Amino acid sequence: MIDLWSRRRGVWLALDVSVWGAMALLYAVQSAVRMGPAGELAFPRIAIGSLVSFVPCVLLTPFVALLAMRHRFGEQTWRRSTLVHLAGLSAFVAVSGPMMVALEWLLPWQRFPDPGARIRWGALIYLAPDTLIYVLVVAAVQAAAYARETRERALGEARLRAELADARLHALSAQLQPHFLFNTLNAISALVREEPARAEQLLARLSDLLRHALRATTSVETSLGEELAFLEKYVDIQEARFGPRLSVTFDIGPDLADVRVPCLLLQPLVENAIRHGISRRRAGHVEIAAYRVGPLLSMSVRDDGVGLPVGRPLSEGVGLTATRARLRQYYGDDFTFALENRREGGVVCALTLPIRRAASEPLIEGEVVPIRSHA
Repeated sequence: MIDLWSRRRGVWLALDVSVWGAMALLYAVQSAVRMGPAGELAFPRIAIGSLVSFVPCVLLTPFVALLAMRHRFGEQTWRRSTLVHLAGLSAFVAVSGPMMVALEWLLPWQRFPDPGARIRWGALIYLAPDTLIYVLVVAAVQAAAYARETRERALGEARLRAELADARLHALSAQLQPHFLFNTLNAISALVREEPARAEQLLARLSDLLRHALRATTSVETSLGEELAFLEKYVDIQEARFGPRLSVTFDIGPDLADVRVPCLLLQPLVENAIRHGISRRRAGHVEIAAYRVGPLLSMSVRDDGVGLPVGRPLSEGVGLTATRARLRQYYGDDFTFALENRREGGVVCALTLPIRRAASEPLIEGEVVPIRSHA
């Protein structure tokens, strides 16, 4: 709070003058109303006298405020602070009252006999209002200081929560990247002896995939356009691996390229569909869809594979478990995530998320995500 005073000294002094000036004018209006018609005629003098009377408050308030900031009342400091402020109150009363009387005597229409004696008794004359003024200034300053600290503490806690959430998201993302990379390497290693040409093709595509993945390691979120571009590289590898047994199509609505989503959101879902659905059949199809439904982004990954086991609980692997946990960490309760069998066969994994856009990426009307269809 003292640092804030030193940085905004001019603002605080202007506030000091404004507050006491307003109080002086209100007091003058009250006095004029009480005097009736005579007060209306004498209002200029009453206003000047009132402003002069509040000059000690203007001059002494900064010192009282600094004392209040340095010696605040707390569980461990209230005894010492009480003694300090009793001394401060005594000094304020001893200076403010006599100063007020002396300034009033300087006005030509308020000359009174024996000013010396009246000035000496000024502390007692204005004891009650000066005590009230001191207490109010100390209370206001300390209330403002505690309110500021409470606000800063709340902001600090919010920053810590955000940093913790970001760290958790990074940790969950770190689980996914080696997961799909190791699976892809295992797929390539299985082809090295049987189909070396296709294995070489897969390695070339894996190189592109790795470069893209390494660029994404510094952030927990990306645009949907970037996520789909990454997914396209992954699908290229899977198509080269399975050949004509696998077909993948993308159905992406317009104006979605800049929507922010967690990194590696769709890849585990597509991998799950291919690994558990299509790989057990002679051929199969996977469809990735994304479209807008009001303020929500609706996405789905569908396959026509063998479907989920019926009559026994589903055991989720690393990909699905980490994806669900990341969505919970990223969106709280503002998302849906469902995995179920389709009537026509296969599985659909559907999720809805709030639409968030980056402020630095303006929306272009009619923009379409540049994703080719795989068939």
